[in-house]
Amino acid sequence: MYIWVMDTRDKILDLGEELIRTRGYHAFSFKDISVPLGMKNAAVHYHFPSKSNLGLAIIDRTNDRFLSEIHQWSSLSKEKQLANFLKIYSRSYRQNKVCFMGALGPAYDTLPANMQEGLQKASHEIRSWLTGLLKDGLSEGVFEFTEKPGEKADLIISALLAGLIMGRVTGEPVVLSIIKNLKKQV
Repeated sequence: MYIWVMDTRDKILDLGEELIRTRGYHAFSFKDISVPLGMKNAAVHYHFPSKSNLGLAIIDRTNDRFLSEIHQWSSLSKEKQLANFLKIYSRSYRQNKVCFMGALGPAYDTLPANMQEGLQKASHEIRSWLTGLLKDGLSEGVFEFTEKPGEKADLIISALLAGLIMGRVTGEPVVLSIIKNLKKQV
């Protein structure tokens, strides 16, 4: 029998992502990772020599997961692909987290250059995919909206991001209401 055991690097990445998406990048230290995982700070530094290395690894892993998901969705209908994309945000809401773009975006100017580049790349991947989906759905008559596909993609992403943040502030399911309305608008 094979028993999968999460390695130390994955545990560090998981907790780092949790901290970024709940507290923000600048609101935690390696000690906030080492203590709950029962290790010394040196063990965290072994895997990630700097906090920016950890931050970039989290961005890259999150983006890789997204790319893997959209690849898996590629055979689904345009409506189902969009619904799956929206579920990412409802899942974040249910976990009381903001998306990584919403967590890191407000601190963008204060992030290390490698993280800024990683965040730009991830943003481009998300926006390009959604724009393409909307463009194809519009030309096939599956979606109906008046904006250009890129503009509509930016409106959707911005609304979802803001909905998660606003929901944390108000304690209300703002993003769920946004998702419901987005489904009517596309």
